[in-house]
Amino acid sequence: MAKMCLEANAAVIGTFISTNSDGYAKLCNGAHKKMIPVVMDLCDESSINAAIQTIRAILSDTTIHLYALVNNSAVMCFGEAEWLPTTLINEQLRVNLAGPLLFTGGLIDLLRRDRARLIIVSSHCSQQALPGLSVYSATKAALHGWATAIRHELDPHGVPVVEIMPGSFLLHSNICARQASFFDAMWAGMSEEQRCTYGRYFQRYRNYLEPICQPRPAQRFPAGDRLSAVLNGALFDRTPKRMYKCEPWRYWLYYTAFAWTPYSVRSWLIRRFIAMPTYQEG
Repeated sequence: MAKMCLEANAAVIGTFISTNSDGYAKLCNGAHKKMIPVVMDLCDESSINAAIQTIRAILSDTTIHLYALVNNSAVMCFGEAEWLPTTLINEQLRVNLAGPLLFTGGLIDLLRRDRARLIIVSSHCSQQALPGLSVYSATKAALHGWATAIRHELDPHGVPVVEIMPGSFLLHSNICARQASFFDAMWAGMSEEQRCTYGRYFQRYRNYLEPICQPRPAQRFPAGDRLSAVLNGALFDRTPKRMYKCEPWRYWLYYTAFAWTPYSVRSWLIRRFIAMPTYQEG
């Protein structure tokens, strides 16, 4: 999305958790003269406040018009709810939900001043919580609820609130790049009874996910990718829609079925959809 805006000749204030990241290196290497980096850690309220003040100082120039504010932060941690230590629960709550709310709240008056669009990247998990992603699903459902409420609040001020459900782009991003370390933290935090109960299942679960949950270089989505068209629409449609979905036929089929089937059938469909290992006693 930053690249799309730069190519449209817009200046981009990009927030980065670190100047050592791959994304920082590729966006702030001097080739993009209109890229303005700001370091911000969504787990640290003082860092959020410092970033807000920096951005407000930049936008105090009356010749600059705020076009859009994009919330695209997320930590996704696979694992059953019983496995997750407090650290992994808190990180998802802060990065996926509390951080974006605090960050956006500090800039809402500027959105209102310039009638800029607020873009929020949520998830299909906000519509149907998935096993193994209980905390992630909860944060995205809460983010969707917040977006729905704030849309009503900002509508009288002419501020569009745009939500994006991007579908699965696990193999095109680093959203699960830290999953191996998450598994280490889960195992370290388990009691002996939990290890005895879940040991073989936990290892099958880990073996299944580790090959696809690997670090990947920051890069553009493939040419012609449907998600690129969705992001482009959310950014540049003259009259943006409230919701943009990148929804392959498989997603549409399953989520339609989830909405209309009884629990017993829906539970089986959800397991088919997520296609993850399941616990087997004994």
